[in-house]
Amino acid sequence: MATDIFKSQVLDALLSKSSSGVSSLVILLQETLEAQYTVLWRTEQYVSVSVELALTTPPTLIDAILALNDTQAKSAPHCVLKHRRSELTTQISGHADWAQLHSCAADLAIENCLALPITDNVESILGVVTLFNVAHTELTEQQQKRIEILCSAISQVLQQVASERHLKSLQDAHNARAAEQRVELNESNLLLKKAINQRNRIQEQLVEMESMAALTTMLSSLTHEMNTPLGAAITATSHLQELSAQSEAKFENSNLKKSDLKKLYQDTTDALAIVQRNVLRADQLMRNFEQLVKDQHHHTSREINLCHYMTEVLLSLKPKLKTTQHRFCLDVPSDLTLVCHPGAIGQVLTHLILNSIEHAFTHEQSGKISIQAYKTHVDSGASLTIIYSDNGQGMEPERVANLYKPFFSLVNGSSENGLGMHICYNIVVKLLKGTIDCHSSTNNGVHFEINFPLNTNPH
Repeated sequence: MATDIFKSQVLDALLSKSSSGVSSLVILLQETLEAQYTVLWRTEQYVSVSVELALTTPPTLIDAILALNDTQAKSAPHCVLKHRRSELTTQISGHADWAQLHSCAADLAIENCLALPITDNVESILGVVTLFNVAHTELTEQQQKRIEILCSAISQVLQQVASERHLKSLQDAHNARAAEQRVELNESNLLLKKAINQRNRIQEQLVEMESMAALTTMLSSLTHEMNTPLGAAITATSHLQELSAQSEAKFENSNLKKSDLKKLYQDTTDALAIVQRNVLRADQLMRNFEQLVKDQHHHTSREINLCHYMTEVLLSLKPKLKTTQHRFCLDVPSDLTLVCHPGAIGQVLTHLILNSIEHAFTHEQSGKISIQAYKTHVDSGASLTIIYSDNGQGMEPERVANLYKPFFSLVNGSSENGLGMHICYNIVVKLLKGTIDCHSSTNNGVHFEINFPLNTNPH
């Protein structure tokens, strides 16, 4: 029961506002370690954010630590930043490197300090939590597990703050554009905000996860999946900004021609279409992620023209594909309509295409990627088969065997989130109730065969 309460408290903190969420998580960390005082440092500016988080930390303790930092002494926070590991200091009042805290330690009756690093997915230091007067110098297994969960959760909230600041800066730039473009961009921002709100609703479904470690993994995967559509939208909006600046310069110099206006209109229309398409695709990713959590079908199934939809998937990846010379062969009947999960199919194809581009070929190669789809009928009903292949460098059998493991990567020591094929596996097997098989060998490319039953009712 205590474990369930702890999980519920951590989930509530993740779903709350950034500042109150961090505050709640730090307080849980303080209670877990039976600490008397806690100070949270943000590495971004190496300043304490304890006051703005309303932590009950005496100002004299914060001032003493700042004085200690100014001496460049070997304090626990500095050791954490340098060695990227937890640091425990006992008997502060008699420790030579902590002279600036001797008086404060006596007044506050503190003797021990435990400093913990807060890292992101690529092991960069986001902040340091220092806890004073730790009652136990040796942690229990349960305390260690809870420390890992809490530090990971604090990292998620701090990264979300950074993402929100980045989105805010983009919105400010968009608002400075011409009036006719501002209307379109505001609509895009509304879709982005809707995607973020849906993410919060998805997080509410994660209460059924068996552990907070699994929750962190799924949230990291979602962030990785959102990078492609949001990146494409950002690229398109940056292109719009360049077009606006060029046209304004021509107008100021009285060099703006009718043909320039026509080209500006066409380029603007194309760019805005890319923005809308990718933001809508981000919205669909959020819906697919929600369906994975619930592990059942929902009303998002609908009737589509498969050839047209796959073409739209390729168009949405145009900003990523335009820097390559790869050839695409799409072999799908033009009249093939079916009731299916279009977002799920698009997400799987996107994974496979991006993995081929990033891992199957060198930058100088001009590869070939083939996508074939056809409908079959068996005694159990209709099903769809998708054959995806490329003529790249392929994979060894041992790598094929590990392909669907979370964060598996073809690059040794890579800091990336991996190929994301575990997401594809979950989509095909759990959501579409189908199968996915991979055949590959060195220098012979890859061959994926995906098969899943089709719905008969779009609702």
